[in-house]
Amino acid sequence: MQKIFKQQAAPPWSYLAALGAFIAMFLSIIIGATIAGTLLGDAPIALVVGWSAGMALTIGYVVFSRRHDPQSIEALRLGETSARLPLIALFAFGVAVLFDLVSWVVVGQQTLANAELLTLSASDVSIMGWLVALLFLVLLQPVGEEMVLRGMMYPAFSAALGGRLGFFAVSAFYAMFHFLAYTPAVDDQTVFLWYGLGLPFLQGMTLTAIRAHTGSTRAAIVAHAMFGAFALLKVITFA
Repeated sequence: MQKIFKQQAAPPWSYLAALGAFIAMFLSIIIGATIAGTLLGDAPIALVVGWSAGMALTIGYVVFSRRHDPQSIEALRLGETSARLPLIALFAFGVAVLFDLVSWVVVGQQTLANAELLTLSASDVSIMGWLVALLFLVLLQPVGEEMVLRGMMYPAFSAALGGRLGFFAVSAFYAMFHFLAYTPAVDDQTVFLWYGLGLPFLQGMTLTAIRAHTGSTRAAIVAHAMFGAFALLKVITFA
């Protein structure tokens, strides 16, 4: 636990710059979803296409804003790591299963997976639609969100606020982003609050802990991808 809550060294950017990246990520999601909605209308996959575009914009923003500073690129901790990524992936998949069991107890419905897939789980989606969801959940979302939250925000907030407060702040920002960006309006308030805030906060703490323990954003990306893979596998199974 001491390693997880250890205060991080200040990165080559301020916590305000990290917060700016978070805002840029949220705006990118809104822009992507708006464009996709305009082009695809009410198609079930329209939002996922928009979110994918938003995450691509987010990745581009982080790379573009850091590209001239080699120290910044290194501080993102995206490079080689001594962490055993296959074990990280296996651990994350197991945690996803555990969280799913908790979700079953909380909401009483075993067919649900996460907020991003609540709409798709009740829709007739084509194979192409599922491929887009796979691209989003296993690649674009993990890379985009982790570059911002665990790559930029975690070290900056840990250095500015202290190890413990920085840890929980980044986890809370992750949950807030998922609530605002992905959670659809549903009649069941338990489902709405659990998949909108409760589950994302638990996932956020897990991903931040992996980043803190391994010192690697790449490890957090791998873990995040496993969360997405499990959610997609579950929805396809019950589709």
